[in-house]
Amino acid sequence: MAKTADICLVVEGSYPYVTGGVSSWLQWLIQAMDPLRFAVVALIAEPKDPSQRKYRLPANVVDYRDFVIFDYAPIEKAHRATLSRRHWQQLAPRLHRLMDDWRAGDLGDDSIAFLKELVSPSSEGLLNAFLNDEPAYAVLTQIYEKVRGDAGFTKYFYNFRNIHLIFFRLLTLVGQLPEAGIYHSPGTGYGGLLACLRAALSGGRSIITEHGIYLQEREMELLKSDWLDIPYLKDMWIDAFTATCRWQYNRCDKLITLFQGNRRVRAEYGAVHEQVQVVPNGIDVARFAPARQPRCLADPRQIGLVGRVDSVKDIKTFIQAVAMIRRDYPAIAAMVIGPTEDQPDYYEQCVQLCRMLDLTDVVTFTGRADVLDYYQRLDLVVLTSIKEAMPLVVMEAMASAVPVVATDVGACRELLDGLNDGLGPAGLIARVMDAESVADACLKIIGDPGLANTMAAAGVARIEAFYREQIIIATYKAIYEEQLHGRA
Repeated sequence: MAKTADICLVVEGSYPYVTGGVSSWLQWLIQAMDPLRFAVVALIAEPKDPSQRKYRLPANVVDYRDFVIFDYAPIEKAHRATLSRRHWQQLAPRLHRLMDDWRAGDLGDDSIAFLKELVSPSSEGLLNAFLNDEPAYAVLTQIYEKVRGDAGFTKYFYNFRNIHLIFFRLLTLVGQLPEAGIYHSPGTGYGGLLACLRAALSGGRSIITEHGIYLQEREMELLKSDWLDIPYLKDMWIDAFTATCRWQYNRCDKLITLFQGNRRVRAEYGAVHEQVQVVPNGIDVARFAPARQPRCLADPRQIGLVGRVDSVKDIKTFIQAVAMIRRDYPAIAAMVIGPTEDQPDYYEQCVQLCRMLDLTDVVTFTGRADVLDYYQRLDLVVLTSIKEAMPLVVMEAMASAVPVVATDVGACRELLDGLNDGLGPAGLIARVMDAESVADACLKIIGDPGLANTMAAAGVARIEAFYREQIIIATYKAIYEEQLHGRA
């Protein structure tokens, strides 16, 4: 596993240890790109055993490495570099310039040269000095007085330290990435930053395929957080993530998004609208074609939510909606089709909710299953997620000729309604975390076989026209070819 790779995938918090979503997409991408050679770098929160991997690495993965991103021991235990006060005085203007450039989202030549010094083999000792030397403390004091002089210094100091510890850790990893022609990340988080830094500092090209809007998600989390109890502390973290994303948008050689809606939002966050390429997920149409059959012709109506039992999937809203549907259409059976072990406490809460609503004979938790078996007999697929990018479940249902009710998240509206393609709706959109809205949409479809089957036909037509797997594979092969060899 020491061969040079064509593409190094830098992945944060997902593949190969977490199933679904981005992980499924990465496994599909690697397999579809054979004979291109891949390296995979997984940024994880804590050490993991190889037995915990949920995916078998494809044969064309020639290098695999785990890095615990929050392992600061290499920095904290490093022998501190000895820097004179004069040396610190020389470094201070370069540090200020780097921070100003970073905040603007565009690193100049001097800042790039400075970063190259910071990723040298002895970088841990220098980074340790930045965190602990008295002259470094003086530099931090100057920065504090310049940008946050009206706020308490102690909390500012610890937030500044925590933010920069993460970035310092990434700097220590730049040189440990495998050699590759392209560094590709499925997001603009720490993985995307590491991929772009490696490409910027030591050659190679960088690609980001952003499935969601990373900056938007971090902003929402930080604004709701309890551990940041003073507004300016939240501003510090938001500013750090904003600068990180903006720099990646400016620096990466190719920025890809999954659907048109994200392209518009990305432009609002600093990406140049014309430079963002839309490449959706793809579907193996032939795999799902055998599931196609008329829907909503017999009772009980079969309603299914396909996905892991996870709070992000908002299974509770689905269960509540089922209770409302049964009130008006008693002849129904509902299923939650997917693994239940990811969030065991949440799963138990869902089971208890079913008992409380007297749905134990109506709602079945199947556990991990072959979804194709269920697409053959479902009359309706429901997605109640509070956050998605381009959910494969919706695409699979459409390819299987099953109408869909989905919350208005990610690409769901674009998938179900189309982009002025004249094919008609493949389902209905409901409000997020609104069981009544979900139930009303479901009742409209299951109570009208003509509507259900018209929507099913529209879904098949849209998938076959725009989302065939072969189209997406060809597009990514062309992108990789262009970045590796300069040939479009």
